[in-house]
Amino acid sequence: MRRKSTCGKVFTQRVSDLAQDIPSEGITLKEFLDNIGEGGQLFSCMILTAPFLLPVSIPGSSIPFGLAILLLSIGIILDKHVFLPKRVTHYNISQENVVKLLNGIVRTLKRIEKFIKPRITVLCSGKRIDQINGILIAICSILLMLPLPVPLTDFLPAYAILFLALGSLECDGYLVMAGYVMTFITTSYFLVTGIIGLDVIINVLSYLGISP
Repeated sequence: MRRKSTCGKVFTQRVSDLAQDIPSEGITLKEFLDNIGEGGQLFSCMILTAPFLLPVSIPGSSIPFGLAILLLSIGIILDKHVFLPKRVTHYNISQENVVKLLNGIVRTLKRIEKFIKPRITVLCSGKRIDQINGILIAICSILLMLPLPVPLTDFLPAYAILFLALGSLECDGYLVMAGYVMTFITTSYFLVTGIIGLDVIINVLSYLGISP
């Protein structure tokens, strides 16, 4: 599965064009992905991180968006396109939310696009490295889906996915390395959060006289 560069000014313009094409009645996730078109699976993964990069959020979006990213990452790992279940593809998003999210991701990427260029391409070219990066995207998408009432549990995996996908698209090894660092920070954060949460539960049960 060949990928083509879609970032820089061309990329941000494409995202802006997507925002202008959203119908007033809103759009389903399937229609949204169809509009992305030939950008491919990495491009789709990047766009689907939009709800979690900014303070603007869509309630309940982490599961359908995270599941879509997970299935797309499986396609990257297997080097084939995968079908998304109807429960995911029929998820509807209002025009207002989609436009806010797309305009937000454009603002985010405009801050870094001038620094993006091909370098350390060993980290972003070849089937084996594509599979490794796809696996890391899959891990972060699973963490993204976890319904935890804890700060940063959407933000951290979303940026890890963004850097991995964008770096792979643009053959920018620095961005891919940033994705590796964010993946490590994300998994460490979730691990520490889980340990603390388990400790709190055990202490509460002990206080109530219940043996865990």
